Amino acid sequence: MGFAPTPSQQEAIATVDRHLAVTAGAGSGKTRVLVERYLNLIDHEVPIEKIAAITFTKKAAQEMRDRLRLARPDLTEELERAQISTIHSLCQRIIQEHPLQAAIDPRFRIGEEWETQALLLQIIEAEVEGREPPEELSDRARTVDLVWDLYREMLTKGEKDFGQGRTPAGDMEPGFLVAPLCHEVEQFLLVQPSTAVQKAAMEGLQEEWPSIQELLYFPDPDLQLEALQVLEDFIKRIRGKLAEHTVLIRELIAEGRETIQAQKGAEIIAWLTEVLQGVHHNYNQAKRDLGILDYNDLEQLAHELLQKPEVRAQYGFAHLMVDEFQDTNPIQKQIVDLLVAEGALLFVVGDPKQSIYRFRGADVGVFIQTKAEIDQEGKNVFLAENFRSRPELIEFANHFFPQVAVDEAMAFEASKASREPAGRPCVTLLRTPAEGLNLEEGRTKEAEQIALKVRQLVEAGQCNYEDVALLFRTMTNVRIYERALQVAGIPYVNLSGRGFYAQQEIRDVIHYFSWLGDPEDQVSRLAVLRSPFYLISDQGLYWLQAGQPEKLTVTERKSLAQAGEDYAYLSQLVKYEAAPRVITAMLERTNYLQNTWQLPFGPQKVANIEKLLEQSWQLYAQDLVSVPEQLRYIHLMSRDSKGEGEALLDAEHADVVRLLTIHGSKGLEFPVVFLPDTSGSLTRAQRGPVLYHPEFGLTYQGTQAYEALKEAERQAEYHESQRLLYVAVTRAEEELYWCGLDDLARARESWWKWLQDALPELPDHLYREVVGDLPSLDGSSSYEQGIQLAIPSYEPLLPQYNQVAFSVTSLMSYELCPRHYYLRYILQVPELSLAPTQANGFGNKSSLNALQRGNIVHRVVEQIRDPEELGDLLDYAALMEGVELDGTQRFQLEKIILPYLQSEFFGRVQGAQGQWEIYQEREFVLPVGNFLVNGLVDQVFVSSTGLEVVDFKSNWIRLEQVEAVGLSYAVQLRLYAWAMAREFGLPVLKSQAYFLIPNAVYQLDAQLLDPNLTERWIKQTCQEIIAGVELGLEAFPPKGDCATCAQRTNCGNYPSFGENTDDHLAWVEEELV
Repeated sequence: MGFAPTPSQQEAIATVDRHLAVTAGAGSGKTRVLVERYLNLIDHEVPIEKIAAITFTKKAAQEMRDRLRLARPDLTEELERAQISTIHSLCQRIIQEHPLQAAIDPRFRIGEEWETQALLLQIIEAEVEGREPPEELSDRARTVDLVWDLYREMLTKGEKDFGQGRTPAGDMEPGFLVAPLCHEVEQFLLVQPSTAVQKAAMEGLQEEWPSIQELLYFPDPDLQLEALQVLEDFIKRIRGKLAEHTVLIRELIAEGRETIQAQKGAEIIAWLTEVLQGVHHNYNQAKRDLGILDYNDLEQLAHELLQKPEVRAQYGFAHLMVDEFQDTNPIQKQIVDLLVAEGALLFVVGDPKQSIYRFRGADVGVFIQTKAEIDQEGKNVFLAENFRSRPELIEFANHFFPQVAVDEAMAFEASKASREPAGRPCVTLLRTPAEGLNLEEGRTKEAEQIALKVRQLVEAGQCNYEDVALLFRTMTNVRIYERALQVAGIPYVNLSGRGFYAQQEIRDVIHYFSWLGDPEDQVSRLAVLRSPFYLISDQGLYWLQAGQPEKLTVTERKSLAQAGEDYAYLSQLVKYEAAPRVITAMLERTNYLQNTWQLPFGPQKVANIEKLLEQSWQLYAQDLVSVPEQLRYIHLMSRDSKGEGEALLDAEHADVVRLLTIHGSKGLEFPVVFLPDTSGSLTRAQRGPVLYHPEFGLTYQGTQAYEALKEAERQAEYHESQRLLYVAVTRAEEELYWCGLDDLARARESWWKWLQDALPELPDHLYREVVGDLPSLDGSSSYEQGIQLAIPSYEPLLPQYNQVAFSVTSLMSYELCPRHYYLRYILQVPELSLAPTQANGFGNKSSLNALQRGNIVHRVVEQIRDPEELGDLLDYAALMEGVELDGTQRFQLEKIILPYLQSEFFGRVQGAQGQWEIYQEREFVLPVGNFLVNGLVDQVFVSSTGLEVVDFKSNWIRLEQVEAVGLSYAVQLRLYAWAMAREFGLPVLKSQAYFLIPNAVYQLDAQLLDPNLTERWIKQTCQEIIAGVELGLEAFPPKGDCATCAQRTNCGNYPSFGENTDDHLAWVEEELV
C-alpha cells in the first residue's frame, strides 16, 4: 500500500463489507487512511463512479484527489470524474442535474458571502420599516440588529418555518394570578407582628396596599411589574417567624412576574414571527430572482430532491466515505442517510473531541448517534496512534483532559505516541504576574511577555518565526497581542477572521465617514487628525482641545489646514456621490496610503484598505450606495465574531509568526504553539430581549423559557470550550506554551483555572513553569506608554504574488481591452446593467429583449434531451426570466432552437453517435506556474482519438457577423482547448463557438490548439497583468475598437459590432464564480 499501517489503520482500510465508524484522534493519520481505503476499494474492483468521498473543505478534497493521482497515475482520467468533494459541492451537483425538479434556474451560482449578506440586510431593513413595531422595539436600528441576529441563528440551527404555527411561550389569560395574590396579601395583613421592626413594615405595606392592588389590576404590564416590585420590596423587609407567612406570597409574585413578562413577550414574539417569515420569503425570492443560492439553500434543496425516489436512484453509490463527521449538522446527516438508503456502505471518520463548529450548526450528537447506529450492524474503530506530537505532549494531554472531560463528546480515549521522545518537558506554563490588575491590563502585560519570549526563542536559534503560531479562542482581543509583536519588531500575519473591521486602518476610514456624517462627532474628528490622514501628535491634539492651535508645530498647522479643506470638499461630496467614490477621493486628497505603507506591516495595511475599497464597490453593485448605507452594513459585519478576515498577502508563506483562531487551526500543525488569553471567561452571556433555540423557539427576556435557553446555551458553550482546548493543545508538534495570568484581581472560570485545578494531579515531569518577567524593550513598561504613530525611515516591502487566480473571462477581457479589464477586475467598478427592468412585472407581453431571448434559448439547449420536451422547457425557461410567452414569441424561439435539434451536436447528446462521451458544464481550476486559471465549458465531446470543445453563444447576430464576433472569443476557445487537453490528457481536435441564433459555428484556428504554446501565452499574460497592477491605470490602455465594454460611462469606448452587447453578457454567464 505504500506505507506500513498500524493494526487499527489496517482495520479501517480493509473493512469494506459493512458500515464502519472510525474515531480518529489528533494526528492519527486519518487522511492517509481515507486515501488508502479508497485505493483498496479500487483494488477490490469497485468502480470509481460507485465511490463517493465527502470532505470538510475544498482544500481537503483537492489534497485527497492529488494523493490518489500520485498513488495511481494510471487512473488520472477516471479520478477527474470521481465524486470527491465537500457536502455542498455534492449538493450543488444534485441540484444542477435536476433543476426542473428543484424549480431553480439551471445556471444558478453560489452567491458571495458579502453579496448575500448585503441582500439580507436590505430585506430586513425593508421588512422592519414596513411594519409598526411594539413599543419595546421602537428603535428601528436595534430592531434590525435583533432580526438580523435571530434570522441568522435560526438559519444556522436548521429552522424551516420561522415560527409559523407556534404558540408564543406564556400565551396566558391576563391577570389570572392577581386574585390569588391579593387574597394572600390581605390574609397576611391580618397577622399580628411581634416586633417593632415587623410592625413598621406591616404598617408601610398596609398603607401602600390599595395603590399596589389598583396597579396590579390595571391592564398595563409595565405598571403591573412595577407594582410587583414594590410589593416584593415590602415583603423582603419581613423577617423572623413572621416571614413564614410570606412564602406563598413570594411564590405568587415570582409566578405573576413570569406570567406578565410572558404575556408582554407574546406580542413581541408574534410581531417578530411575522417579520421573520416575511424576511425568509422575500430573501428566498430575491435570491431566486438573482439566480443565486447560499449554502443553506444547497442543503435544503438537495435534501428535498433526494426524498424523490427517482432522483435518489441516480446516486446509487456502493461506498460513501465522509470525513470530519463530528462537524456534521442534522440535515447533512439526513442527506447522507438518504444516499445510504440506496444500498451504500457508510464509512465515517471523525473525533467528537474535535467538534468545534457549533456556530455553523454542527451537532456533535450527530456523530455519537451515527456511531451508535453503525455499532448495531457494522463496526467501530479507534485510531489511537498520534504521529504529530512529541510523546511528552501526548502524555500531558492524556493526563490533563480526563480531569476536565465531563460531557459525552469528551469521553476521553488516550492517544499513543509514535515519535521519539524529546527527553524534556514540552509544555511550558508562562505565568504572567497580574496582582492588582484587571483583565484588560493583564492581557496587555501578558502580550508583551509572549512577544519577548518569541523573540528570545528565535534569537537563541531554537526556532524560526514561521515555526510559531499564536492560537486564540476568539479574536476579540487580538489587537493587544498584535501591538506587542509590533513593539518587539516581530513579523506576523493575522490569518483569521474578526480582524478586518477592527484593524486600525479600517477604523480610520470609518472614523472619517462618521465625522463626515456628524460634524459634532469630536471623537471621530480627533481620531482622523491623529491617524495617517494628517499625523497630528497627541500633544497637538491636546492644544487643539485647549483652543490653542497656534502651539501646533508648523507641519501640524499645515496638516490641520489641509484637513479643513478636505473636510469641506468631502462633506459636500458625501451628499451626492457613492461611498466607493468618496473613499477614492479621500485617499487621493490625502497621503494616507503613502504614510501607511511606510508603517510597520504597511503592505498588509494598504492591502486592507484596497480590500475595503473593493468591498465598497461590491456593495455599490448590490444597491448599498451611500456612505450611511454602507456604514450600516459594516456595523453589522463587525458584530460577527466569525466575520471578515484581513486581506491576505504572501506573508502567510514567509518567515512570520501566525495569529489565528483555534477554529482556523483545525487540521493544521505547528512546531511551537502559544496559547494566549486563557484567563478570560469561557462562556459569553446571551443578550437581547428575544433569543432563539430549536428546543425553546423564540423566548422573551424575564421568562423561565428565556432563562432555561440561556442555561442550555451556556452548558453547550462550556462543553464546546473543552473540545476547543483539546484542538488547541494537539496542534503542537514540539513545544506548547500555555500562557495565563496569576493573582488576577477577579478570578473566573477559565482554561487557566482548569489548568491550576489539574496541576496537583499532573506528574511534575510533564511541564515546566516560567514567570513572565522579561524586561521591556526600553527598560520600562511599554504597555503602559502606548504607541505614538510616527513614520519610520526604512524602505517599504515590495508586494509578492503567489497562486493568483484568473478566470477565462478575465483573460479574454484583458486581451480585447486592457482598460476594460482594469476597470472591472482591478478597481471592481460595477458595469452598466443590461438586464431588463421588468417595469410591468410578471406577465409582461412586450417583445423579448436580447438578454431574455438569449437566456431562454441557452437554458433550453442546456436541458433538452428529447425534441418532445421543447414546449415544456420553453415555459420553464420563460418562467425563470419572469415572462409569459405569447404565440409570436414562442414561434420565434422555436425557430431559433429547431435547427440545433437537427444539428450534429444534438445528435451526439441523444446518443446517435455512440463513439462520443459527453461532458456538460465542465468546470476546471488548473495551475500555470504561480497562477491559477478557472472556467466553465458548455460541452466536451471525448473520443478515443481526441476531444471537441463546444461553447454555446446566445448573441443575436447575423450570419455574416459570425467570423468577426467569433474572433472575439478566440482567447476563450483557446483556453478551453488548453484546459480540456490538460484535464483529459488527449489532443483537442476542434474548439468551436456554436452561435445558436444564426445556427452557425466559428472554429478556432488549428494553430491555437497547441496546449504548450497556450500555456506560455498564459504565463506571459498573467505576468504582464501583475506588472501592470504595480504601475496603475496607464499600464492598461483602452483599445479603440473594444467590443466588450459595459464600462462605457467610465471609459468612453463603445461596442462596435452586433445588435447589442450580448457577447459581454455571455462572458458573465460563462465565468466560474
